[in-house]
Amino acid sequence: MEMVKRAVKEAQDEFRQLISASEIANKGLERDQYVRYLQMQYHLVKDVQKQFFEIAGHQDIFDKRKFSEFLLEFGTVEGPHYKMAARDLAALDADLGVPPLDVKLWWSYFSDLIKEKPLVRLGGTCVLENVGSAVGDLIDEALAKSPFLDQKNTTFLILHKHEVLNHGDEIIEAIENAKLSEAALDDIKKGIQESKVLFFRMFHWVLKGRELY
Repeated sequence: MEMVKRAVKEAQDEFRQLISASEIANKGLERDQYVRYLQMQYHLVKDVQKQFFEIAGHQDIFDKRKFSEFLLEFGTVEGPHYKMAARDLAALDADLGVPPLDVKLWWSYFSDLIKEKPLVRLGGTCVLENVGSAVGDLIDEALAKSPFLDQKNTTFLILHKHEVLNHGDEIIEAIENAKLSEAALDDIKKGIQESKVLFFRMFHWVLKGRELY
């Protein structure tokens, strides 16, 4: 389990470096950057509950009843979050856009892999639910310097800083309590490493407005 925690910590540190290098904490967010962030998150989160339900019902997970129940509940809670991103976009008079390439790759890769290696997808969850808490102070500084942002268009962002509802700690605790095999933990670590690549590429698109070649 320690290797999973170390991999998560590395992802947090690397994401903080990415956000620090963007200088949004010093300059604030541009409207187009923030719109791209919400569009990316909308397409990344929409229908995510289906993957958690599939993981919970997988033969490698189903006999671990408490873990399976946790995943079902987690998916139920996470499922509607895309609607928050949609409302924030509407408050900005922006449309939903189309999913960037790396969001398409994320869904294509994990939708196929989840059938045989469901815990690799949970490695992706470890990244998505933990990196936000590593940059909360930087995001607060960016918000303070972005006058177009207010309570009506930041509901998704504020929630996913994970300062109140810390899903990052919850998923790590649930994995630890499930007492998974070393092979299963290796799959989670692999998922952390691979999803980190895709997610950081998504943020390059958010910040720069183009894919990372």
